Amino acid sequence: MNDHSGAGTNRAVDMIQPVELVWGLPGGLGDRWEPVESAAGVYGVLPPPSEVGDLYGAAAAEPPLNEDRKYALLFADVYEASVRKGQVLAALARSTADGRLRALAYGHFWAWAEQDYDWAYELKDRLGDTAPVIEWTFALNLLARDPNLRTAGLGRRTLETWLSGISGYGCWLQTDDIDSPARRLYESLGFTAIGHGPQAPNGEPGLVMYRPPQQT
Repeated sequence: MNDHSGAGTNRAVDMIQPVELVWGLPGGLGDRWEPVESAAGVYGVLPPPSEVGDLYGAAAAEPPLNEDRKYALLFADVYEASVRKGQVLAALARSTADGRLRALAYGHFWAWAEQDYDWAYELKDRLGDTAPVIEWTFALNLLARDPNLRTAGLGRRTLETWLSGISGYGCWLQTDDIDSPARRLYESLGFTAIGHGPQAPNGEPGLVMYRPPQQT
């Protein structure tokens, strides 16, 4: 979950549609989901996994993350599985000109009893006594923003929009345990570190951050 950087201008802001909230269906979209490619005039639909991977890959390839492209492909696969298997909430921004995905935050409701896979078991074990804190919250799976829009504030607006969609619920995320723009953004919006989870792309245990329920 890393909102990372590049160069941008105020002019770029005018080229971005307002950030929109899009819910997936309860229970997931399953085999019925046929992703719609982004294009001018496309609204209210979840973006294809390939576009999510491209966006994250471009953002995470730059310092301080310098991530290998394989992690972008992994995050794209996790996104697709999440959409097909469960209800997700996404906040996304597209280019006005061609509908290209320029920023995305997405996640889903979190209950430990529903998390029957190895990564979640490891997370619960590593969090120990802190694990109950994130029960009945929302997990923020991913935040990514076009690296050419660093100064546009698009990452913050996208995350704030997503948080507005879960008003009244706590939420949590895992990110790299380094001083990064993403971590500073999370801290500025009320997230605090509560422990460490499974290995992050940098090879170190990921930092788990939590934000208490708020009315936004």
